[in-house]
Amino acid sequence: MNSKLRQLILIFIGGLILVSCSEYSKVMKNGSNEEKKNLAIKMHSEEEYLKSVTLLEDIIPYYKLTPDGEKLYFLYCMGNYNLGDYYLAGYYFKRFIRQYPTSKNVEEATFLSALCAVKNSPDYKLDQTETLNALDELQIFIDVYPESNRIDTCNIIMDNLRSKLEKKQYENSKMYFKTENYKAAVVAFKGTLEKYPESVYKEEMMFLTVKSSYLLAINSISSKKLERLEATLKSYRTFVAEFPESEWLSEAEGIKAKTDKEISNLADTSTAK
Repeated sequence: MNSKLRQLILIFIGGLILVSCSEYSKVMKNGSNEEKKNLAIKMHSEEEYLKSVTLLEDIIPYYKLTPDGEKLYFLYCMGNYNLGDYYLAGYYFKRFIRQYPTSKNVEEATFLSALCAVKNSPDYKLDQTETLNALDELQIFIDVYPESNRIDTCNIIMDNLRSKLEKKQYENSKMYFKTENYKAAVVAFKGTLEKYPESVYKEEMMFLTVKSSYLLAINSISSKKLERLEATLKSYRTFVAEFPESEWLSEAEGIKAKTDKEISNLADTSTAK
């Protein structure tokens, strides 16, 4: 493409933008409700969502009880969704469902409302209230529309959200270990494994349970030491039975040997007394 042709194309596109902006400003300022409605629909189709939403905000109240009301409200919801304002979009999708419960768009609105909650779900390191809310909304959709062709998508998304919750709990448990709070680590690892028995972190958490149990035991007062050493052996046996070829097997066996020696020393001390 030569430079002259490119320049002509840019001038043409610039002209279209100016015409569009001029038309929008004119209709927004002095246009009738019908003109705003038609331009809002046009702007939405051209992916000018902010302009479309702004126009719709002006006229939706006037169309509430008309045949166009449902279409315009759904368009307004979609505009907010496409703008990435998921809190607002989720709120308006729910309002749409309440106002137009027999609409053909109710299923889609319910699904997209749940997706808004999914979009609001933060990184696993942050508070996961929004993630739990997203799971609830997706489950409601599945319960209400069990035959929907969106069910598989919902299940995939829910698996991803649960993985996020699982990772957060795993990282929280591991933090106790890293900060040498071994008693809390043992409780946290066991709790996580009970909640997520098929966790992708299962092998590591079971090994760290062995290690935490041992470190807790050797740092315990005399009256609790034997009980906690025996708990270490129990967690070791469970770990080895579950993962006989684990990458941590050698270290686990070293912990077992030290645990056996500690128990033997305690027995010798008790006999000597």
